[in-house]
Amino acid sequence: MSFLDDNLEQHFAAIVEGSNDAIVAKDLGSIILSWNPAAERIFGYRADEMLGRSITLLIPEDRQHEEVDFIHRLRRGERIQHFETIRRKKNGQLFPISVSISPIRDRNGQVVGASKIARDITAQHRAAEQQRLLLSEMKHRVGNSFAIASGLLNLCARQATTMDDLVVQTRGRFLALAAAHSLTGPAAPIKDAAVSEGRSLRGLLEAILKPFAGSLSIDLAVEDVLVGQAAVTPLALVFYELCTNSVKYGALSQETGRLAISSERRGDRLLIHWDETFARRQAGPAVPGQGFGTVMCELALRDQLDGSFQRQFTNNDMRASLDLSYARLSADLQDSGT
Repeated sequence: MSFLDDNLEQHFAAIVEGSNDAIVAKDLGSIILSWNPAAERIFGYRADEMLGRSITLLIPEDRQHEEVDFIHRLRRGERIQHFETIRRKKNGQLFPISVSISPIRDRNGQVVGASKIARDITAQHRAAEQQRLLLSEMKHRVGNSFAIASGLLNLCARQATTMDDLVVQTRGRFLALAAAHSLTGPAAPIKDAAVSEGRSLRGLLEAILKPFAGSLSIDLAVEDVLVGQAAVTPLALVFYELCTNSVKYGALSQETGRLAISSERRGDRLLIHWDETFARRQAGPAVPGQGFGTVMCELALRDQLDGSFQRQFTNNDMRASLDLSYARLSADLQDSGT
């Protein structure tokens, strides 16, 4: 071996050792011949645990056929480029990877093995899922906006006595609606002590209900607890969703509708009850089921407040229940000693 060949081999070895991707060599019997540090980090197995063992150890049972297909294609001299699949870590966790596989040839040009480069694409999958959820939420909110505008205009028209009165009421409610809508966005950075002290549960509900309620009867009997900043957004999101549905086809869409909101403590949990009654509908849009809005509420409470969300509908009432962790509800207030 010449000095140049020796340098090239050392350079190649350094690239393999320093790569952020798993680089593995195997023979045509799927037996592992080399295992770089990134492979150890990604899959959780040390090199001495994998050398001489079959690469099928990393492949879930329902995907074992992929390795058979890879070997057939490699024997024909084919390369596999950026193939996305699922593999198993040492701890049993399944995760997405992208693999590229190239044939290894001997001096006579015969395929004797394969070099495999595997990249963990968990982060990319999470980003794609977050983007999908954000787009779904945007579509949901845009659709809701038209229905809410129609509902609020109907309410104002029933209560206004003149055109000027209609304009004033409509403008006031839309301004209040914009303020309530802003509460469902990400929390702003804390800039002063007043903000860091949180918002009362009752105040949060009143701010969101204001553009929807008008002169309708609302019985608000909730414990006046302080809600930590981190809990404001998920709670506001759920209350806003309940209000938008109510103004479209619930209690807030009718002059005779009634809404009662109450809360109770059960050990380390806070339960919030949302009860609507309204006139039986003879026709009109069906009440919502397990749509995106419901799923969004469930995820917001589960992931951020260790909570749950349930809704039940009949022809003339709707009952929703929020079951929340009291500690998570006021977590950042407790941390700051408030």
